[in-house]
Amino acid sequence: MRIDIVLLLLVSTTLTRSVCADETAMTKYRNYTPKQVFDMPEKQRQSVMPMAYIFAAQRGLAVDSELLFGMQLNKLMYSGIHDYKSAVSAFQADIGDPQTGVLTVYQIHQLEYRSDLQNLAYVAFPDGLYSSKRADYGIVEGTVTILDDKIAWPINHHKIKCFKSENTCEVQQVILVLPDEKSWAQQYQVMIDSTEYYNVTRWTNDTIDAEYPIKKDSCRTVSLSLNFKTKEFFFITKNAGGKCEFLGKSIEQLAKPRISQVVEGKKIFDIEFEKIKKVAYESLASEFRQKVGKVMAQSNKK
Repeated sequence: MRIDIVLLLLVSTTLTRSVCADETAMTKYRNYTPKQVFDMPEKQRQSVMPMAYIFAAQRGLAVDSELLFGMQLNKLMYSGIHDYKSAVSAFQADIGDPQTGVLTVYQIHQLEYRSDLQNLAYVAFPDGLYSSKRADYGIVEGTVTILDDKIAWPINHHKIKCFKSENTCEVQQVILVLPDEKSWAQQYQVMIDSTEYYNVTRWTNDTIDAEYPIKKDSCRTVSLSLNFKTKEFFFITKNAGGKCEFLGKSIEQLAKPRISQVVEGKKIFDIEFEKIKKVAYESLASEFRQKVGKVMAQSNKK
């Protein structure tokens, strides 16, 4: 099994445990006001308080905090600048919290998350499927999706270039990382993976097969199956028979081969961006969304 895949699994496991611990603290201290956070002894605050809440408390105690939060409330269609107290109360009601008129660190965190969501838009990313093969060269470009399973980064672009003279296929991938509520910032990030090299095992007029080089005791093996006649291009991951353990951590065996296909990405991308758009809209003031709903209903009647 490739080292980078193993590391990804281990990092994912570690992050999951870290996130669970942090979520416990996020729940425990969610009703603290900025002042209560900084009234705690510094050593205690640094050891138990989530960083998201410490940053929220800092912004809550800043001189211009009311203006900043008022602008963010305005972005969510509350009257943040015109009537700050009422806007805060309406926001608190929308997230199911008591209407105290004073923002807690959780509410500040939510306010910033929801207002930042409004800045996210559909961004251009390579979404086409292209393939070409000659006697000594083959290329495939497209989006990789896992059949019957969920892929970590659905918005991606893979370029596979195969050279008969070198008996090698190069695989390059670029990923658009989408933010979620746990992200430090609501912005897109582009991640470029290092080039991977596969050894060609079969080359015909219409097909190319290749294997990722592995050691005898590897946990898994990954192969390429490219059919230029049928326009079907796959990555196939199987158990390799070796010990599935890395740095003392066990890795589960695959119940069946994991098949990933290179396809056109537009529909996949549209679904992901639509999810973000939906969450952003649902973060707007409920009173505003009700008015929009009434206008839409009247428009449909006409």
